[in-house]
Amino acid sequence: MVDDINQRHSYLSGANSIDRRRFLALTGGTVAGLAGCMGTEQTDSNPTLTRVAGNTLPDEYNWSPYGENWPSRMVDFANDRLYIPYNDGEVGTPALESWDYDGNEQVLTKTLRDDLAFWNGDQYTAEDMYTWEEMNRLMSPEGSDYGEIRQEDELTIKYRLKEPKNPALIETLNLGVEMGENLHTLNTATWKPYLERLQDASSDDARDEVAAEILDVTIGMDQYIDEGLGTGSYEIVDWSMESVTFEPAEHHRHSDAVQIEQYEELIAGGAAEDEMIMNQQIDLGTVALESKYAEGLPDHYQNIARYPSKFMYKVLINWNHTDALADYAVRRAMAAVIDTQNVVTNFETGFPIEVHTGIEREWNETYVGDDLDDFIDYAPKTSDYDLADGFLEQGGYSREDGTIYGPDGNEIDPIVMTIGTDGFFNVPGQTVRGQLEEYGFPIEFEGAEQSTVNDRIEEDMDWGLSMYSHYAADTLHPVSFFRTHHLFGLRLASTAALGGDSAARGQITEWLDEGRTHSPYNGKALLWEVPTEIGQQDLSGGTEEINLHETVREIHRTDDVEWTNDQIKKLCWLWNFYMPDIDVLYRESGHWANTQDFDWPIDDRKLQTNNGPYPLIKDGTVGYK
Repeated sequence: MVDDINQRHSYLSGANSIDRRRFLALTGGTVAGLAGCMGTEQTDSNPTLTRVAGNTLPDEYNWSPYGENWPSRMVDFANDRLYIPYNDGEVGTPALESWDYDGNEQVLTKTLRDDLAFWNGDQYTAEDMYTWEEMNRLMSPEGSDYGEIRQEDELTIKYRLKEPKNPALIETLNLGVEMGENLHTLNTATWKPYLERLQDASSDDARDEVAAEILDVTIGMDQYIDEGLGTGSYEIVDWSMESVTFEPAEHHRHSDAVQIEQYEELIAGGAAEDEMIMNQQIDLGTVALESKYAEGLPDHYQNIARYPSKFMYKVLINWNHTDALADYAVRRAMAAVIDTQNVVTNFETGFPIEVHTGIEREWNETYVGDDLDDFIDYAPKTSDYDLADGFLEQGGYSREDGTIYGPDGNEIDPIVMTIGTDGFFNVPGQTVRGQLEEYGFPIEFEGAEQSTVNDRIEEDMDWGLSMYSHYAADTLHPVSFFRTHHLFGLRLASTAALGGDSAARGQITEWLDEGRTHSPYNGKALLWEVPTEIGQQDLSGGTEEINLHETVREIHRTDDVEWTNDQIKKLCWLWNFYMPDIDVLYRESGHWANTQDFDWPIDDRKLQTNNGPYPLIKDGTVGYK
């Protein structure tokens, strides 16, 4: 059941919202005006710090981490951070006194601080964490990474992993708790009855019955506040259909240090959010300040951090769609046609791809280094038609009068390109589409809502090109860019179609055991033959075979740092040689803020994290001017 559970949480935490029409109907269309009044509210002569929480209405929140409408962004503010994964790959552990991983015994030990507390004054102890973690393990023991979890004392928990684990991935995958980076898991009293029933379950059916009940647990706003179930230095003191108000918590270790007297998450989305920002009713944003806002706001609304994230956009390619897309000569030509600088210029945010390696640019130097100079140059920041023509000719293709012909002399088949026209991928996707069409690729565009496109690219496979994310979200390590079971990686099987990550990985293993060399799902290679000499443009010289699935699996298991780094370089070269998908931009991350009323640590390292300003507000770093 664990794959289904994880899928549900992943979906809900990213899509816990209602549509704008329903929102306006419920609020009478007055939210902008109401929130505007609150946005400048004074508390003891100091302004309230405000941010937009999204457009899910607070009476629909469910603070159970498995619940629908789980307010993931607000959860992050309401609770202590257990660990903080920085953008450079390092990790902070503010709620841990210490941690240790014994690779020989495959045992991870976490020791909590002794001054963690719930809003109600109860100490957050290892029992609270153990109850949550062991409950999750028993919901699907076969799917868990852990063979055993045990509480050693009031502050210490030990986890025995079933398989060896790369210590570099222990930091970003295992130092948090199941489903998150925060102490957001509620308390022992909430979950212990379910844990005891799971411990007593005598069959899989009995276990699944309990697990189904856990998925339906509801913790509403009033219960969460009344029972004091948060663990952060700010607690919720009031809420309405327009906002949620926080003030410093009494029992937290930072209670005496925090400076901001009141913080509000305002409820809005779409045009209402735009209006609030332009009316200077919002003091904090979790992306870099967009030009549409910057041009109309006073100068004191400034970016306090800007950085390229581990989130890239790529042209997703279904090799099974046409013979041309299955040929790396054609994919290389596409890469030479795509002007990544132009994509970024049109999108008005991000950074263009400069070298095609398949990983985020700050990691290129670390893992590829001087060999970057020898990678195949696709002239990514311009549309180089001569270079594209040359790549086509290497595969026996040609282009005449704007028409591309295959090795058989016939025009290549039309390529269906589907793009979500209502989301982040529309502008980059449309820009790439125009570039490819202008060169001569026969694109048949099919636009649809992003949710519909998502379903198509996961399961229907009736398309050739799309635009999607390429993301190292789960590990903050470059190996994630090559995940074989996930759409964010170099996917070889569909997690959605097969019912979970483990099922997808199992399917790939089965195909390999059958002797297959390519995925029946999307035509991508299972076994990749690459030149041993970096920069070689064909397979005429020495080559080596890379079993992508096994290589990625072994990177997750090994403690050999040198071998790991060497394999990452080989995978980057594989990407550069074959162009299995084509990266087009690095997404820009960052945060903007009102710097007139509030004192921000500009470019503080902690800001280069998800919701980066939160820890700085909650530990007292951020204050008033």
